Amino acid sequence: MKKTVKTAISVFLCLTILAAAAAPAFAANEKIAFVAVSGMNTFPLYDENNNKVYPLSGTDIAGLAFKLLPYITDYLVSRNADRLADKVLPAVYDAFEPIACLDTGESKYNLHTDLFDSGLVGEMKNFESHDKDEEGIVNRAAKKYGVENTFFFNYDWRLDPIVHADRLNKFIGFVKEKTGCKRVALAAFSMGGTVTCSYLNKYGSSDLASVELCSTAFQGTSIVGDLFRGKLEVDVEALFHKFAQLTRDPTFTELIDYINEGLTLNGFNVKVTDFANDIIEAVGDRIYNELFIPVFGYMPGLWALCDYEHFNQCKNFMLKDGADKKLINRINSYHAIQGNAKSILSKAMKNTNVYIIAQYGMQGNPVSERCTKSNNDYMIDCVYASGGATCSDIGKALGSGYKQKKYAGINYLSADGQIDASTCLFPDKTWFIKNMGHVDYPEGEGSDFILWFAEQKDQKTVFSCKYPQFQNYSYKTGKLTPVADDAEETGVLHSLLAFLAKIRTFIYSLKPGNIKI
Repeated sequence: MKKTVKTAISVFLCLTILAAAAAPAFAANEKIAFVAVSGMNTFPLYDENNNKVYPLSGTDIAGLAFKLLPYITDYLVSRNADRLADKVLPAVYDAFEPIACLDTGESKYNLHTDLFDSGLVGEMKNFESHDKDEEGIVNRAAKKYGVENTFFFNYDWRLDPIVHADRLNKFIGFVKEKTGCKRVALAAFSMGGTVTCSYLNKYGSSDLASVELCSTAFQGTSIVGDLFRGKLEVDVEALFHKFAQLTRDPTFTELIDYINEGLTLNGFNVKVTDFANDIIEAVGDRIYNELFIPVFGYMPGLWALCDYEHFNQCKNFMLKDGADKKLINRINSYHAIQGNAKSILSKAMKNTNVYIIAQYGMQGNPVSERCTKSNNDYMIDCVYASGGATCSDIGKALGSGYKQKKYAGINYLSADGQIDASTCLFPDKTWFIKNMGHVDYPEGEGSDFILWFAEQKDQKTVFSCKYPQFQNYSYKTGKLTPVADDAEETGVLHSLLAFLAKIRTFIYSLKPGNIKI
């Protein structure tokens, strides 16, 4: 009898140990229903005849530029800004008017975009050639979880994110039924953050195992916040720098930046900047009244990208001549959601894992002074994508004497001195990637970073995560590494360009009028 009992106990203990050992494997293989919420214009807008109306093709842009060239040439001689505007504004208006909205916030024309509301089985041809951006993430997820468990929510970016949230709710219900999963892992990208926050505000997070806000504009952007209040101002030097970074190749970036510095030293960039801004100053009212407001001013989707601080100024400027009450109600509704984001996300955190991911170190769109200086990811300011981080200006640091603003005793400062995460809505649930472009997350470590969070059963923080709060991405190696103090770059090209830059600066300083005493 005793032998039988001992044998039974031994067998039970062995089974228990085996079960415990196997548990992580079962957990790792547990089915995941992954939903990616698209950003702005991931797929084109088409008219009712299925002709693409936005974005403009390269041929369309080249044709428009060729058409405008004689008028710009004429302006160089006449300096008559109104005559230039008489020709340029109607041509640009005609190019973009097909995507305009009525003053109710509804589409002026019957446009549509690609939707994938029945799943991605049979639709992967739209994603398989991509290795970054939302399509790349979907492609990577489909390989990892299976195409039958990977989903993509797309929408018309011009329209009301709260209306899109209603469709997202139905879509999530479809995903649960299709996969048999009780909850889904949702990752929102770019403008998708406005749709996701609208969804959380109205429907809660009970159907979501996790929410990731990846490079999102859930707190707005400086580009819309400035342009919608008339702060249009270009900077050619910053434009060249943005172009240099858009190559995503360190060698080309450095070469273009070297040339850019030379153009700044000889005054070329300043002259072109002044030339462009003189035109803007002369016909700025016409730019807004004849082009910007009638084409873009009634799009609720763009209004959702206005930062909270400047929303009322934007309304007073863009809608000074009035707008339909439907539009006002639409944009006011998302403005309220934006201002209540901390409460909405805090409520979600009670039963859902929430992660916020922002990028920095990239040049934003240089169309206003604030946009030009903003520490950015090409499109969205790090301060907004992170939910309130204190950020240095692009290419600078917060300063040697800077002290962290909140949470004494816990370090939320980046090693390069550019980011203070203590001022974020959720400092311990917010990660930063330096030198990665907007929504890139290239296949490999970039995309796996996003998918890792989707797979976690419990809430991870910057202190309980395999990924540090501040990481640097290298397009050359495809690797994520911890951000360290900015070190001097090495390599023959860098050394040569640095040497030439010093010689050029020295020679320039010897020119009459440039010698500094």
